[in-house]
Amino acid sequence: MTIRALILDGFGLQTLSTLGRLISPALPCVTLLCASLLSVGCGQDDPPVDGPDATLQPYHPLVPGSRWEYAHTNWDEVVTLDSAEFNGQPAYFLSDSPNPSDDLRSDAIITSVDGRVSRVTKDEYLIGVGGAETLTSSVSYGVGFTRFNEDWATREVGYKETPEYQRVETPPGGMPRAPEDRRHTFEIISLHEDVPTPIGSFDCIKIRRTKDWQAEQNDDDEAQAKLFWFARGVGKVQEQNEESGNTEVLTSYEIPEL
Repeated sequence: MTIRALILDGFGLQTLSTLGRLISPALPCVTLLCASLLSVGCGQDDPPVDGPDATLQPYHPLVPGSRWEYAHTNWDEVVTLDSAEFNGQPAYFLSDSPNPSDDLRSDAIITSVDGRVSRVTKDEYLIGVGGAETLTSSVSYGVGFTRFNEDWATREVGYKETPEYQRVETPPGGMPRAPEDRRHTFEIISLHEDVPTPIGSFDCIKIRRTKDWQAEQNDDDEAQAKLFWFARGVGKVQEQNEESGNTEVLTSYEIPEL
């Protein structure tokens, strides 16, 4: 069984209400139970999304066998997630489809430590004639390049953090290049923002990420910024480059039952 994207129209509450009307008056205790469940649902802090215990599901689910499809400004992307291992510990293998603008695609190893989801390695490939792949670079990220931190959901709007990591690139058949110290700043813009997509609307946490290291290298006050929207039990729903305006939005997803 899989979790599939549906329009979030309060289906669960409607089902409970209908059940209460259909139950015989001879069973008042069951009817009372339905009413109690409806009352509890209305008191939740987080609006529900698909599936049971949705408010407990992570914003960045890591379930082997998952698949997401995104419509970019001028192309479509498929992202898949499977099991992997990193330094003898369980990890995840994240793979995407090639970008037609440069025919490049990547495979990455993802880890999760105390809710912080990070990319620790990435291999980039050039796609040639007949789908042949040529490795163009391999990168490691030390403690990891943060993708999402589940702790952000417990913070207030305006909260910022700046995790640091060390990037080391190795060309195919070559020696590792000099390590580069890098850092990004993540800022919580909204804890609940409704994001419409072709497959329905999602209640999302909105994050702004800036490349602080890039601003420092260029002696510039402005760092390239991107906006990200994540929904519980779904993952990334939308991404936007603030400078170019380029946007990618979720068009389909499939996550084995959490």
